[in-house]
Amino acid sequence: MYADGTRDDWWLRGLDAFQDQLGHRFRKTELLVEALTHASFAHEAGVAFWNERLEYLGDAVLELTVSEILYDEFPRWNEGELTKERARIVCERTLAQWGMKMRIPHLLRLGRGLQRQGGRENPSICADASEAVFGAVFLDGEYAAAQQVIRRFLVVLRTLEVEETIDPKSKLQILFAERRVTDYGYHLLGMSGPEHAPLFEVEVRAGGMSFGKGQGASRRDAEWNAARNTLRMLLRRSPQGPYSSVK
Repeated sequence: MYADGTRDDWWLRGLDAFQDQLGHRFRKTELLVEALTHASFAHEAGVAFWNERLEYLGDAVLELTVSEILYDEFPRWNEGELTKERARIVCERTLAQWGMKMRIPHLLRLGRGLQRQGGRENPSICADASEAVFGAVFLDGEYAAAQQVIRRFLVVLRTLEVEETIDPKSKLQILFAERRVTDYGYHLLGMSGPEHAPLFEVEVRAGGMSFGKGQGASRRDAEWNAARNTLRMLLRRSPQGPYSSVK
């Protein structure tokens, strides 16, 4: 049992599995617990710690490590090319995708109110917790351990095929153009969640019909997810279409 009373067996088993997947076994497990504790839980449960400070640290560790890796891997790239690639790797979307793959939302300690508002599906909260995990690894095992974990992070991103030559919104625009659909757009369905962690929901509409919906921590991210879900929907209906490889 931890000092704040956390002792659910399923959660502790989840922590063990997460550490195996992460590639780092914590000597100070309380650091991992802190990384997975959201401010909403701390305020409701009267816990004196949450993951914002670790998020701050993890953001710096991630940027430094990715910068070093890119510097070594691409000796011919100039500063602008390196900066652009680093920004792509450490953005909220990739961090959230990695965190979801690692099942971080399943392990997050959230306040009851935020859970009811869909906090576990909020990409921003997942991305912040991912950075907090990197900060916790750095404090627990120093820079060498953080480097190892972040290199594994990059491998996972590649397996998730995060890098796309054309983003989903552009793919959808091309697909609609090929089908001579011009009256389409992204419609905001609503916002939920607290002011510091809003969740936007957007729907693609075309030809008077509703298509895919998407959620995100910003309207831009929600539109990106709505476009991706619309592509999946359309390609299921037309599996031999020009974007049948979209996953």
